[in-house]
Amino acid sequence: MSTRRKITFNKRITLLALKPSPGRGEPTETARAIVWADVSDVGVTTKFSALQAGAEVSFSVIMWRKEFKDYTHCDFDGIRYKIIETGAAANPLHIRLLLNRG
Repeated sequence: MSTRRKITFNKRITLLALKPSPGRGEPTETARAIVWADVSDVGVTTKFSALQAGAEVSFSVIMWRKEFKDYTHCDFDGIRYKIIETGAAANPLHIRLLLNRG
C-alpha cells in the first residue's frame, strides 16, 4: 500500500500575473486564471530552509502543471500572496508553488 498522500484539488485560487508600475503605483495585472488546487501549510523543514534563504513561506499549493504559466501572485481567501518558488510535485503532472503573504 502506498504511503503517498492523495491530492485533492478542493480549493479555488486565483493566479495573477502582475507587472510592477513605475514609482509607487499599484502593479498592473496582465493575466488572471481561476484554478482548483490543494492548499496546505508547509512543513517545518520547508519553513526553516526558506528562512535560511531569507524568505518566509505561508502556504504550499499543488495544482495542475498545464494550468500554470508565468504567474507571479496568487489570491486565496481574499488575500494576495507572492509566488516565491515553483517546483516539482510528487506527480509530474502537478506543480508545487510556495507562497508568501505580500
